[in-house]
Amino acid sequence: MALPVHIQETAEWASQTFELRIPGHVSYETLQHLLSERLKTLINTDFQQFVFLLYRIDVSEKKVQAIISEATAALAEPYNEIAALIIERQLQKIITRASFRQQPPDDDEEKW
Repeated sequence: MALPVHIQETAEWASQTFELRIPGHVSYETLQHLLSERLKTLINTDFQQFVFLLYRIDVSEKKVQAIISEATAALAEPYNEIAALIIERQLQKIITRASFRQQPPDDDEEKW
């Protein structure tokens, strides 16, 4: 489950990765909206960069293609759903890293 601190860390990451201006404390919905607006610009002006970022972030290509296909069929915009995929993937990474962080030993002894 994503905690507010995870959302903030994701917002900082998105700010750097997508060159976004994000307010200090942001909700999931606000982050998704800001990212979807950036994706709209990126997809329409530099699709190759968009694909590169998806690859680097490790978002499922099949999921993105399915969203784009559904949006095309329904004459809708896919940006919000793709933004949600990106945010969820980054949250997964943050939560996984946090679960594997080791706590410092309680004493000076080396533990095996």
